[in-house]
Amino acid sequence: MINVTKVKDLEFSDLYLGHPSLEDRFSDVPGAEANPLPAGPPLRADLDRLIKVCRDTLDAAPLVAEFKVWYEAVTYRVSVMRTLGGTVFVLRKIAGVIHSLPELGIPQAYIRHLMAKDLSGLLVISGQPKSGKTMTACGLVKDRLAAYGGVAVTGEDPIELPLEGSYGQGICFQTATSRDKGGFADAFRHLARWGARIILIDEIRDQDMAAEVLQASVNGNLIITTMLADNIVQSVSKLHALANDRLASGGMQSLLADGLVGVLHQQIVRGPKYKLETDFLYLKDAPVAKNLLRNARFEMLESEVKQQKAQMISGNAAARRFAEG
Repeated sequence: MINVTKVKDLEFSDLYLGHPSLEDRFSDVPGAEANPLPAGPPLRADLDRLIKVCRDTLDAAPLVAEFKVWYEAVTYRVSVMRTLGGTVFVLRKIAGVIHSLPELGIPQAYIRHLMAKDLSGLLVISGQPKSGKTMTACGLVKDRLAAYGGVAVTGEDPIELPLEGSYGQGICFQTATSRDKGGFADAFRHLARWGARIILIDEIRDQDMAAEVLQASVNGNLIITTMLADNIVQSVSKLHALANDRLASGGMQSLLADGLVGVLHQQIVRGPKYKLETDFLYLKDAPVAKNLLRNARFEMLESEVKQQKAQMISGNAAARRFAEG
């Protein structure tokens, strides 16, 4: 059971709230004895107030499937699940702050490459749901703008994190896009016309989007996106499979080799405390990896990732020793 009295004070992935007969439950509570964990009596009054906020919002726009609410100084993304027994609100906290890559737990050995000044091409951040992909993508945009200036634009559905603003000499503009009315591929074409050095686009889910970002990846921008995948090999294979339906096979594999600059895969290991685990395939100045992409030998990328990891760790240690004199 949960002994806190405020939802805002509890760490969790999702809250299943408001079913007429089933109790409210929290998923992925660190150290909990059950998953999903029943809410318990101490939270009842706070949950009832939160349910009312969600119901009032839905009553004002009864056809929506998703919306945001602000409650007790926390923003929640709310998905509406219409079940056999009644409406359930699925709530997830939206972070109020964009954390830097070091704060997120991205290894310094990887950050040195992710922060390379002349980085361009397509960078995919992959992982399972609730693995922090969007936060990492936003953290990278924030860190690069603060370090090098420039303009970034985003196309998101929905906008999850408060990234819009100034960072050092750089600035980011966030835009809400839709998978309807032309979809993300059409929205991406608009983003690419706005002169931004960095483009952050929502998760690649379909063939049109995969083809669009691959074709744009060789135009000199840094394009950052996310993808659902279990590992780096699956990430590349999925991107290839999606784009293959829209692009000629040989040309598409050349685009993969020339335009894809990296794949960062991450997962959160849950326990008493969350731990971020990452793998990274870096394709800038990596002729062996590029050749594997050009020949669609994706299964061999796993050994390349391991070799690169050892080299990055060694190189980072050497750079640290040099900096320390």
